[in-house]
Amino acid sequence: MKKTAVFFLLAVIVAGFYFRVDYQLQRGPALEEAEGDFSVPIKIERGSSLREIATQLQEEGIIRSRRIFEIYVLLNNYQGNLQAGTYIFSDNDDLLKVVDTLKEGETASYRITIPEGFTVEEIIERVSNVSDYSQEEVEEALTNSSIEREYFPGNDEVKYQSEGFLFPDTYIIPYDFTPEEIFQVMVTKFENKWLSQIENQLEKREAAEKNLSVADYVTIASLIEKEANLATEKPRIAGVIYNRLEQDMRLQLDASVQYALPDRVTRVLYSHLEVDSSYNTYRNDGLPPGPIASPGDESLKAALEPEENDYLFYFARPDGSHIFTSDYQEHLRRQREEL
Repeated sequence: MKKTAVFFLLAVIVAGFYFRVDYQLQRGPALEEAEGDFSVPIKIERGSSLREIATQLQEEGIIRSRRIFEIYVLLNNYQGNLQAGTYIFSDNDDLLKVVDTLKEGETASYRITIPEGFTVEEIIERVSNVSDYSQEEVEEALTNSSIEREYFPGNDEVKYQSEGFLFPDTYIIPYDFTPEEIFQVMVTKFENKWLSQIENQLEKREAAEKNLSVADYVTIASLIEKEANLATEKPRIAGVIYNRLEQDMRLQLDASVQYALPDRVTRVLYSHLEVDSSYNTYRNDGLPPGPIASPGDESLKAALEPEENDYLFYFARPDGSHIFTSDYQEHLRRQREEL
């Protein structure tokens, strides 16, 4: 009878011990209270000791027991493998998952999509909305010399030298990236995809005769991006732009006026055409001082490979397509017909 009692008592003690250990291995209080995945961010500084990491995780509510965390790491000889960085833990992560995440260096990241035709100001707002940085911090990053390139316009009339060169795409950005590093990724994407193609075009004699630069090509591509609603019409609109430049005609593009206005409007009116800006192609000859948006692949391709045509005019239909003409009187007649 005594032996039975002793065995029963030992069983209770062992069961209690395993229950306590199992409880300590479960999610910390912060994760239990979190709703959904990727809820609790924490930054592990470079050079942090095992004790410091364990203490930080416990204080942040990621784990329940600093000691159990340390014992588990030491028993598995993981202490030299825990990596620094910013992590975002899920409400499904128990202590074992937390250790595995730190060991594998699965640092947090987020997705950011920059649509084609976005301006720098729209990109600043988008980056600020998906990151922990304010719009002021993001905008200030654009003045960092590390982002500057020799092929940027270099024109004092340009507000953002990087306008047009922050390539539109979907990016997976590490949580630790600064705004400067985010913009470096975007500019590098433009360089990897298009810079050599543009530079090769510049080496051709016809490009030299036009006296175009990398910034000029991107400016033309940005005008195409904002003027064309249909991808199929982009080479044709590019042809119109080149035809006007070659004949020393003002471009008279509404998209450039839109960019020059202090506030965006849904429709450019005759009164807007008088805006005093070097970007107003109704009042100024040649190209604007720099790009007016971030052009995508199709617009950049159209700027390098314009359609050969004799069109000088076009206007938009309600469905977004355009009617192209070579003669101004025909241009006016076609407009009347569309009314």
